[in-house]
Amino acid sequence: MRIIILGNGKWGTTLGSLLSENKKEFTFWELGTEITDNSIIVNCLPTQVMRKVLQTHGKNLKNFIFVNGAKGIEQKTHKIPYEITTDILGSNIDYFTLIGPGFAQEIVDKMPTLVNIGYVSITNSKFVQNLFQTDYFRIRLVREIKALEIAGGFKNVYAIACGIADGLGYGANTKTKLILVAMEEFYAFSKSMHMNINQDMLAGTIGDLILTCTSIESRNFSLGQMLVKKNVKSALADIGQTVEGFTTADSIPYFEKKSNLKLNLAHFVYDVIKADKSTDVKKRFLNFVKGV
Repeated sequence: MRIIILGNGKWGTTLGSLLSENKKEFTFWELGTEITDNSIIVNCLPTQVMRKVLQTHGKNLKNFIFVNGAKGIEQKTHKIPYEITTDILGSNIDYFTLIGPGFAQEIVDKMPTLVNIGYVSITNSKFVQNLFQTDYFRIRLVREIKALEIAGGFKNVYAIACGIADGLGYGANTKTKLILVAMEEFYAFSKSMHMNINQDMLAGTIGDLILTCTSIESRNFSLGQMLVKKNVKSALADIGQTVEGFTTADSIPYFEKKSNLKLNLAHFVYDVIKADKSTDVKKRFLNFVKGV
């Protein structure tokens, strides 16, 4: 089967480097061309543009494998990449999602990395694993999609909170506290939503959370740092790339209603973004952090 990568940004080219390492031929999809049948489609497009591209260029697909590499939750619909894809391509697709703590440049530099691939059907799971796995890029297979993709969205929101703490001058103790609160919050949410999180999924849930919440390489962490001094529009313009935590934050009230829980840390980030006043951030942070 032909391998087509949707999106030739940092993540697309990084997954391409893994395919090359394993001597797998691939092409980057070109805007305006049809996404063809009999293909392995590797999605590295931002979550917010997935629907439009698949509707326009791939809706007639029938025989293919879909490997998702996007993280985030679609605005307005509050859907994860799996739900966006099945909306358009049908519920019987051979779908996989690659989620985990992996900064693109470190993977290109062959630094040891551990991620998850979640699957719906086990049939082609080893085949997909072997497309990307190398001596330095290790993959654990798990039969779970929803928990991995929602975790991949939420961790970006939590990283904004850690960036805010850093921008206000707080150190490792405070950021670690926020990560622990995020873990507690997400586990309570996953239990309420009947999602199955097990030991094999630590890379795609907790590992990804820790990485994104502790590194200035994270665009979400950087946004949080900037919100202490700038408004949202200026901060996003300075970053100049997709910041998935910003769009995912829109879905927090929806998930609170659906789970019948108050997601306090995630909602704090939602409130900061919606208020959009850098002068209020410190007061909001102190009011939040003293109560958890």
